[in-house]
Parts: sequence; structure tokens; C-alpha cells
Amino acid sequence: MITIRNIVKKYKSGSEEIAALAGICAEIRAGEFTVILGPSGSGKSTMLNMLGGMDRPTSGQILIEGEDISQLSEKKLTDYRRKNVGFVFQFYNLVENLTAFENVGIAADLNGNTDKAAEALKDVGLEKRMKSFPSQLSGGEMQRVAIARAVAKSPRLLLCDEPTGALDVATGEKIFALLKKYSRNKDTAVVVVTHNPDVAKIADHVIRLRDGKIVADERPYEKLTDKKAV
Repeated sequence: MITIRNIVKKYKSGSEEIAALAGICAEIRAGEFTVILGPSGSGKSTMLNMLGGMDRPTSGQILIEGEDISQLSEKKLTDYRRKNVGFVFQFYNLVENLTAFENVGIAADLNGNTDKAAEALKDVGLEKRMKSFPSQLSGGEMQRVAIARAVAKSPRLLLCDEPTGALDVATGEKIFALLKKYSRNKDTAVVVVTHNPDVAKIADHVIRLRDGKIVADERPYEKLTDKKAV
């Protein structure tokens, strides 16, 4: 679904030029739960922003089903984000004076999927909390609303930036399990940025970054399949 070819992203810091990404290459498949791991400053969020069309590379290509989104006009890039990408952030970003259903409905309306709001909330187990406001929800429930809001658009690509950073371990594990299940059920590419190495245990695809470079790119289940074949 996604091919990343020699992506370089440089930023200027005073008179210095810093490479946040230094020529990375990778492939991301639909139906997989991909985890991008690395310490702070490794380039994780920069990579996520590139995939989501929120930033452009200095050089290289990002091919989404064959189309290089780095070359799209601003209008087409906006259309790409609206139609194809769902975003889940660490701190939920819910509208406080709207119910869970209304928060999800706003995103669904953007893509003409008005009837998807209730379905998305049911998918994340919140069918009984649709009329609740964010202040009436737990942290885990608010994050599930944020996920429902993102998936109500029926995105081909679901991007999550430290989605469990504000949650306890047990709730975080449930959120990751939910995201993996969604990638399977909807044949969607789910990409999660995190610093938590334990998430790699349930991932289909693990990309490890350090200093803007990919130091490991693995699909654990393929290794298991190869061992069985031998």
C-alpha cells in the first residue's frame, strides 16, 4: 500500500541543518499493524507526519498505492488527508461540549459517512456511552472515542502518535489490541509511533529508528513462517 523511497527530511536550526530523516526506505501493507519504535528525536513523529501528508520530505518519494503524495498540490494533499487518513493523538483532542457521538460525527461528516458514527463507537465498545461528554469518560474511554472518530472516516491509513502515552499499562494494552483488530477487520494499514518496546510483541511489522535512520525493519510472523517451512 505504501512505499517509502529514500526519504530525507532536513530542518534548519540557526546556521545548522539537521536531518530528521536520513534516507529511509520501507514498505507498509494494508491489513497490518505496524509499529515505529525509537527513542526521542529518532525521527518517529517526522516519519508519521510524512505518511499523513502533514509535512513534505526534502527529497525522496512516498508512494501511496502508486501515487507520490510528496508531489501533490496543497489542495490535493488536503483531499488525501480527508479521504484516506485517520489520525489518533496522545491527548485525545476531543471537543469538551460535545457528546462522544457528536465528536465522532464531526469527523464522519467530513467524508460523507454520517451514518458511521454510531457504528464506529460500537466497534470500540462504547455503544452505551454515546451521549456522554468527555468529562464523564475515563482516559481509556476518551482514547477509544478518539479512535472511533478517526475510523469513522473509513480511512485506508490510520496513524497513531503515542496513543497510549497518557494511559495506564492495562488500558494501553487494550487500546493496542483494539488497533490491531481494526487493521485486520477493515484491511487498513495501522501505523503506531511509540517509545514502548513491549508493543513490538503484538505487531505484525516493526520499524526501529535511530538518529533518523532505520536500524531494523522486521515482520516477526514471516520469520516464524520461514522457521516452520524449514
